[in-house]
Amino acid sequence: MNLQRILTILIAVIGIIGFAFWVMIVRADETNEGVISMMIGLGKFLVGAAAIIAIVFSLINIASDPAKLKRTGIALIAFLVVIGIGYGLSDGQEVINEAGEQMVSADGSKKVGAGLRIFYILSAVALGAMLVSGVKKALNK
Repeated sequence: MNLQRILTILIAVIGIIGFAFWVMIVRADETNEGVISMMIGLGKFLVGAAAIIAIVFSLINIASDPAKLKRTGIALIAFLVVIGIGYGLSDGQEVINEAGEQMVSADGSKKVGAGLRIFYILSAVALGAMLVSGVKKALNK
């Protein structure tokens, strides 16, 4: 039995289980939290399984070709450098509400600031890449 046939059968079984849960939810007179929580659990399982499968097959694909592995390594190092720059540029300050209670710690504030700065840097790089690509296309015509 090949992998495609096994996956097809597994998908069919999961689809039937999901359909059965949906029928139980629809037929319930009142909110049936047990069935709903099972449906949510099935959804979490499927998302996790899809993520793991995608990561594993991506890593297998990357490891099969040394050129892909080198490009991936360079991109990963560049991404880590951007993360380091964003974290280094952010400053952490506690956020206090009017009642004097701490809403966000200094470390949490620094991580949020770093995330925003990383987003800004990556957005600027993407915009620059689009502009360079557009200019190259315009000059080549």
